[in-house]
Amino acid sequence: MSALLEVNNLSIEIANTTLLSSISFQINNGDYLCVLGSNGAGKSTLLKALLGIINPTSGDILIQQQTLSQLSQKQRAQQISYVPQAHGPQLDFTVIDFIKMSRYAHHTALSDWASDDQDAFEKAIAITDTESFLQRQMQTLSGGEQQRIMIAAALCQQSPLLLLDEPTSFLDPHYQAEVHQLILKLNQQHGISVIEVSHDLNHAVQHSSSILALKNGAKMWFGAASEFLETEHVHTLYDQQFVFAKHPQTGAKIALVSETL
Repeated sequence: MSALLEVNNLSIEIANTTLLSSISFQINNGDYLCVLGSNGAGKSTLLKALLGIINPTSGDILIQQQTLSQLSQKQRAQQISYVPQAHGPQLDFTVIDFIKMSRYAHHTALSDWASDDQDAFEKAIAITDTESFLQRQMQTLSGGEQQRIMIAAALCQQSPLLLLDEPTSFLDPHYQAEVHQLILKLNQQHGISVIEVSHDLNHAVQHSSSILALKNGAKMWFGAASEFLETEHVHTLYDQQFVFAKHPQTGAKIALVSETL
């Protein structure tokens, strides 16, 4: 079975500065990959490359065996959807219009709203439980509510791969848990593959299926999430000592920042 996404020797250099160096990995349908690393490690650059915003200096990206750089913007949007951080710009749209706009990748300039558009829309708002927000203005929503709408729009887009850039940053613990549970639901119950950039080490280990660890633009580690805390890489990744304990509810191994630098 071919991979959903293949990244082969991806390097990106801008203004004589190397941002990513020879990054290779792949994910299959149904995978949940968390990308970890300190600030400046290359996580956002990788997302921009996967979205086609930055072109590789060398190497290539394949989505369902198609070279990403050779696809049009609409073709890329049919394959990949994106949810930004929760503190993005205020959007002057109603919720219903914002979600419906995500269907642009399936339309031409003259096409009308069709039954498959309505089906995708209704499914997205049902899964994300956002029907009560539809008549609201986007700028009136809380950060957590906006993230649910962003995820609803990405789901309405009907792409097999969902990219998320620190989707729970700036959210309080209640909304962090709510958004994380929704992402897990999309992945586990609806088969959407996920790549999430995160600073939450324990979330990544407990919820994703695999981890890609970046440091100084290079791949430091790639493998099963369940194995990541069993290595010494976690110390090296963050230049920080950790102590390990068992989660009091699940018994899973978790990492705690040590007071020793």
